[in-house]
Amino acid sequence: MTVPSAHTETSPESALHYLAGALAIFDPLRLRAWAELGLTTGQLRLLFLLSQHPGVTSGELAARLTVTPPTITGIIDRLVRLALVRREEDPADRRLVRNFLTSEGENVCERLEHGAEQFMHTILAEMSAAEIGALSTGLRAFIAASERVARQGPTGKYEESQ
Repeated sequence: MTVPSAHTETSPESALHYLAGALAIFDPLRLRAWAELGLTTGQLRLLFLLSQHPGVTSGELAARLTVTPPTITGIIDRLVRLALVRREEDPADRRLVRNFLTSEGENVCERLEHGAEQFMHTILAEMSAAEIGALSTGLRAFIAASERVARQGPTGKYEESQ
């Protein structure tokens, strides 16, 4: 990766360059770990979503993953056959079916998260405390800005329903 000159450190282009460089290193490793499991990106996204939000309905999953209901049903069916997801009727409303990770589904998520954490710790061990502090500050600001933009509609105005 070519490092931009020091006088451009505060430009959006410089930040994008560094972000792209970091992702170019991390993404292939993450994708290789995922491929070793024999799961698609969509299936893994669903597993991680269920790990954060157990018991969501298929409709909620489809909306959060921005796919159609038939697509989400197919993904869930495959994960049920692989014993990574289980479906349960909602005791309060039998018309609703809630989705949960099985213990094996939880293990898959934990293994992937642990591998990613180990990799990140290895990288951070190469950095000084000041560099880690600067990274943390920058990432906090990036996350806050991302959340603000995510709440905006296509016109750039904040959505009323949020």
